[in-house]
Amino acid sequence: MDAATATGLSMLCHHAAVAEERADLSNMVDDIVRACQAEEYWWPDPDMWASLHGLAADDPQSITVGLSYLWASFIEYPNVFEPAVPAVRYVLALLDRKVGGDTVIRSPDGRLRPLRGHLLTWLSDVADAVGDLRVREFVELAGYSPLESPTSAWHAVRQRRSQMYDAAAAFLDDPHPGVRQEAITAAVVLVRVPELAVHRQHIAAAARAFLGACTDPVRRRWADEAFHEFSPTYVADEPVRTQSKPDRMH
Repeated sequence: MDAATATGLSMLCHHAAVAEERADLSNMVDDIVRACQAEEYWWPDPDMWASLHGLAADDPQSITVGLSYLWASFIEYPNVFEPAVPAVRYVLALLDRKVGGDTVIRSPDGRLRPLRGHLLTWLSDVADAVGDLRVREFVELAGYSPLESPTSAWHAVRQRRSQMYDAAAAFLDDPHPGVRQEAITAAVVLVRVPELAVHRQHIAAAARAFLGACTDPVRRRWADEAFHEFSPTYVADEPVRTQSKPDRMH
């Protein structure tokens, strides 16, 4: 095989792999749309499919629109809706493929980050939304636990916390400080749960290293807080106690 033929085959393989990745991402968006359509209280949105696809685009404007849609949907305190489950899978896939490159995007709250930084922040928010503290708050408001149904979105998202941690840990050494910060932030939320407690020292070390290299006073204060959260006096999340059925609101 000559060099030209080898190069041609390599390009064909690359294009085939890219096409396969795009098809996978498209299927994940389809799953989100179907989950939304199945929600009893979900208002139909004809722009949803195109908006979410924008997160995998090369166009910064499309990415920004997709990011805004991602942030405005799927979670509304104190609820976590069924579409959040395929949305988590989609975001994990986007992070795995490192879409968006180093193009800096402004988030809905005004922060400038590469897309991977914003996606990590979203994962952090989702992990927090299904944490034990939020479950307790849900119980106080509704009189029953969202974890009572083993098929609930809360359970499904919580079952993916290990994958979410792996996604965050992959960016702890990212060259962009904003991405590193968001990776540590997400990891700090995730290692609060007992099943991920084994990673706490690693995340504390990452926060300490970030603190040592950072000159920005705001980020230094944040890193110091992240580091000290895992001091020997830190107490992990405790199992959630649900109210008995007679106490439930109807």
